[in-house]
Amino acid sequence: MYASAYSPVRRRPQTADVAVYGSRWCGITMMVRRHLDRAGVPYRFIDWEAYPEARTQLEWIAGGRIGSPTVTIGGQVLVQPSLRELDSALSRAGYR
Repeated sequence: MYASAYSPVRRRPQTADVAVYGSRWCGITMMVRRHLDRAGVPYRFIDWEAYPEARTQLEWIAGGRIGSPTVTIGGQVLVQPSLRELDSALSRAGYR
């Protein structure tokens, strides 16, 4: 298939590109996960209470500032994002 400069071919990001770090009981985390589910965006959920080593990894990824939820999309790190911030990051990553 030929793609000209006027009709770019968009690549669908990989599932591993989106990760949600948080706890199962956190209301904001549940809201973010529902938003991703409704938008049809595949993601990994990492419960940092069930996997304490994930918390250490997250502290490194987020530069020491962690909050529930923290979302990684490609190379972007969002700490407690609003849905508008989440949608903007998804658009930059090619999900929308």
